[in-house]
Amino acid sequence: MSEPHFSKAADKNKDAILERLRGRLAPGAEVLEIASGTGQHALHFASSMPDVIWQPSDCDLDVYGLRHRLEIRASANLHMPIILDVARWPSFDRDYDAVYSANCIHVMPLANLAPYVEGAARSLKSGGMMMLYGPFKYDGAFTTQSNAEFDAFLRGSYDGGGIRDFEAVDELAQTSGLALLEDVDMPANNQFIIWQKA
Repeated sequence: MSEPHFSKAADKNKDAILERLRGRLAPGAEVLEIASGTGQHALHFASSMPDVIWQPSDCDLDVYGLRHRLEIRASANLHMPIILDVARWPSFDRDYDAVYSANCIHVMPLANLAPYVEGAARSLKSGGMMMLYGPFKYDGAFTTQSNAEFDAFLRGSYDGGGIRDFEAVDELAQTSGLALLEDVDMPANNQFIIWQKA
C-alpha cells in the first residue's frame, strides 16, 4: 500500500492547536474528531496527551490514507477511525467531552453547517465543548486580505465551500444549546473557537 498523504498545514499548526487543547481537556476526556483527513492531528494529539481518548472520523477513511496511517501507528488512547458523514450525523452509545475539527467547515457544503453543529451538540456531554479551528469572517468581513483570497479559492475549489461567518455559526450553536466559551486568535489568520453545552 502507498504511503498516506501528508498535510503540511496540519504539521504546521499541530503544536499551536495542541496548546489550546491542553488548556481545556481534562485527564480521561474523550474527544470525537470530525474530518480527521490524514490523521496527523489525531496521532500528534493522542501521543502528546496520553490521558485523553481520541476518536478520529471522516466521511472517507481511505482517500487521504487515514485508515492506513492509524493502523500502522495505533496506540491505547487512539481509537481506529469511524465513518461519519456530517450531513447524516449518527447516534452514539456515549457522549463526548469534546467534538473537535480543524479546517473542516469551510471546505464542506454550506448546507452541511447546520447538521454539523446540531450533531456535535447532540454528541456532547453536559459541559462538553464543540471546538473549531480555522478562518472565520466577522460581521461579514474577512480578517485579512489573504483570507479574502483564500475564500475565493475555496469557492472555486469546493462545492458550497467558503469561509464562514462567525455570527452564523454562533447562532446555530446557541440554537443547539451551546454557549460561546472562547475565541482565540491563532497563527496564519485562523481562530480557535469553543462553544460549551449547558
